[in-house]
Amino acid sequence: MYTHILVPVDGSPEAENAVGHAVHLAAAVGAEVHALYVAGAQSADEPTARAVADRGRRALEDVRERATEHDVTVDTTVAEGEPAQTIADFVETTGADLVVMGTHGRDGVDRLLNGSVAERVGRLVSIPVMSIRLGAGEQAVTSPLEAQRIAREKLQVTGHEDAVIESPSHQRTAWVVHASDDSGEYNIHINSASGRAKLVHLG
Repeated sequence: MYTHILVPVDGSPEAENAVGHAVHLAAAVGAEVHALYVAGAQSADEPTARAVADRGRRALEDVRERATEHDVTVDTTVAEGEPAQTIADFVETTGADLVVMGTHGRDGVDRLLNGSVAERVGRLVSIPVMSIRLGAGEQAVTSPLEAQRIAREKLQVTGHEDAVIESPSHQRTAWVVHASDDSGEYNIHINSASGRAKLVHLG
């Protein structure tokens, strides 16, 4: 099975969704996760360069947090270059045997004009590339039951497996699930597009 899973990240909902798949797969098969943020060519504009660096840092911190929650070994890297070729080069560097990538679900002219990094990576490497599709406007979490399942998992991995959870409330871009146990009360915020969950301790 797989031992080294590479997941490129860019902070988008598509990439966040792919990270969830990569981490869960790694936990199931005992693999390591390698997270790569491709910054592109360095900008001479300092504010732009700083914003790019901050986006990469947040994306990689997210992978580290999610991997830690599932006891998955992870390393993170920032690289510069053309995304598809940089990802392909990193496959060789890490000895990855699977790439898990988020991709949009658009078709037709828009897809042809913009291309697909995942498709280009697939042509450049000799290992499987798993494309996790999340179309424009699509939601990874579409039902209260799914939101409750994600909230329950988040509570379990953060040591609150006995917490009582309430019915989720659906906001514009997120689900919020309230929970409580002997240690206090919590809100679990779940990104509707990516399924990413964050626990906020209310006291």
